[in-house]
Amino acid sequence: MRRLQAGEWGVPGGFAIAAFLLYLLPGLVGEYGPFIDELYYVACAERLAWGYVDQPPLSLAVLRVARAVLGEGLVALRLPAALLGACVVFGVGLLARRLGAGRFGQAIACGAMLTASVFQIIFGYYSMNSIEMLLWFACGWLLLEIERRRDGRLWLLFGAVAGLGLLNKHTMVLFGLGLGIGLLATPARRHLSRGWIWFGAGIALLVVAPNLLWQAAHGWPSLEFYRNAHGEKVLLAPPHQVLLLQVLFLNPGTLPVWAAGIVWFLRRRDPLDLRHLGVLALVLLGVVAVGRESRPDRIAGLFPLLFAAGGVAWETLVRRPRWRVGRIALPACLMVTGVLFLPLTVPIASPPALVAYLEFLHFQPQIERGAGKRTPLPQWFADRLGWQQLVDDVAAARDKLSPEERRQALYFAPSYGQAGALEWLGRERGLRPVYCTHNSWFLWGPPPDPVEVAIVLGEDAAYLGSLFEEVELAGIHDCEWCMPWRDEMPVWIVRRARVRLADRWPEWKHFE
Repeated sequence: MRRLQAGEWGVPGGFAIAAFLLYLLPGLVGEYGPFIDELYYVACAERLAWGYVDQPPLSLAVLRVARAVLGEGLVALRLPAALLGACVVFGVGLLARRLGAGRFGQAIACGAMLTASVFQIIFGYYSMNSIEMLLWFACGWLLLEIERRRDGRLWLLFGAVAGLGLLNKHTMVLFGLGLGIGLLATPARRHLSRGWIWFGAGIALLVVAPNLLWQAAHGWPSLEFYRNAHGEKVLLAPPHQVLLLQVLFLNPGTLPVWAAGIVWFLRRRDPLDLRHLGVLALVLLGVVAVGRESRPDRIAGLFPLLFAAGGVAWETLVRRPRWRVGRIALPACLMVTGVLFLPLTVPIASPPALVAYLEFLHFQPQIERGAGKRTPLPQWFADRLGWQQLVDDVAAARDKLSPEERRQALYFAPSYGQAGALEWLGRERGLRPVYCTHNSWFLWGPPPDPVEVAIVLGEDAAYLGSLFEEVELAGIHDCEWCMPWRDEMPVWIVRRARVRLADRWPEWKHFE
């Protein structure tokens, strides 16, 4: 690519800086702490492997490096996510320019990215999703370059990036499915008769091979996890509602941009035929609609590419007399809806203020199944609250033990979030070792027998009484704004196990 001049990166550069500050700063101040998945990621990053029950290893290796460089505080989690988000925003502007957009088209593309609610959530905390967004966007850009340059060798680079995508999150196969159908349905099928695309596929398989070998060695636990999650956790909805949720979580104001991007791809024929990318977008939208999964992040990585194309489309439209109003109306729409939705996705409002705002909007989002997942706050906020109080409550129970018992004490948590909170946030208070049967924590157990004394979160007295000779209620964990399933949770002190916990461990496996 030719060297970028200052005028070409000024617009995307300004939006990237704004995005970086928006994604980073609110998450480092105020009363919102680590997100539940971040607590789990820290535990996984301390136990590096080629695979985990619920994810491949790339994001955990990146987090391990980030914590080695930035320390073990919250900055090591939030800074990488914000940087990844800023890179995607910057790339969207550059790609719009690459496809022919001027400053207006670049601003529309970057503005849609900046105001898209789902990206404000994804880049607001560390997860494999933040890396996924960059890798999906990179794959989309490479597909464009393959057509622009007429150079099949770029399929090799595409394969390497797609392989990293698989090594980061298995949902990269959705991108491959959509691309395969897009190629078959358009003249781009010519690539299938040439060797470069298959060499690229081989590279992708080679990159992800260590994870596949780990999965095979451990009995393919991720398949069990995905099956359980779809059947027990994922909130199912009718196809039209799934598509409506996509629009809502992207911010309705961005709809004219990404919809124009799909149309722009489908209409491209000469000299650059990009119809397979439009088909790719339609296929992925169809997959989530038919699959009835209400999770808005499943195909979120598709939309930066559509925003870039939408910026080009609107650059062309507003040159026509009847569409000139779009020069004012479209930016205004993005700004108004962006401000309206901002408190719902960025932690800038206190829990009481946010609840009042949600009631004013008559909006209560729920993205996972179960009564315990219904909360006055959105789940991405509620699961950032109550963790330090949990550590304090468990430490208070520990302090009731004798000095000898404290040295022997083990800690049992019902979910990976609680286990991660005790291990990471409770490290300085000596709340270790921690055991849990949820997802990869199951693989890190069982505890050594015999168990003389332990502190257990959750469960009921009768069941614990069947496992231990002595069961004592040490306290009740109360968290006002956290997820309901974590509120009013008993904290038990148990002594002298009646059974070998290692023998019972397999029946407690919880992959979900």
